[in-house]
Amino acid sequence: MKNDLRARKRMPTANLTSTIRISKGLLKSIWEDARPKDFSLFGMCLKTNRVYSPGDKITVSLSLELDMGAIEVEQITANVIRVNKLVGFYEYGIEFDKKIVKNPNNAITLNMMRIENFLAKQGALSAKIAQKTA
Repeated sequence: MKNDLRARKRMPTANLTSTIRISKGLLKSIWEDARPKDFSLFGMCLKTNRVYSPGDKITVSLSLELDMGAIEVEQITANVIRVNKLVGFYEYGIEFDKKIVKNPNNAITLNMMRIENFLAKQGALSAKIAQKTA
C-alpha cells in the first residue's frame, strides 16, 4: 500500500503556494508560509523552518495562482512521513488524509486533482520547450 502512493508522479510546483496552520493556544492559530517542492494528489514535499517529527499531523492550505483566478484548497490534514534537516530549514514529506483524497466526490479532492492536472500540463510544456532549445 505504501509503495503505490509514491508510484503517482509528483509534479514541480511553479505557481503553487502553501501555508501550515500553527496553534497559538486553545482557540487561536496562525498560518505560516511553507515552500512546496513537489506535489501529487496523495502527498507533497515542502520546506519550512518549523520543526515536526514523523507521525505529526499538520493542516495545510494550498493555492495555485492562475490567470483566470486561483484554485484553492482551504484546509487539508496531512501526516508527516519523512523529515530531512537541511541548513536553516527542514524538508518534509507529507501524506494527505486518505479519507479525503480517495473520495472523488469531495470538493477538496476535485480541487487537488485540478492542481495536479495543471502542474502536469505545465511540466510537460516545460519539458517540450527545453527539448526544443537543446
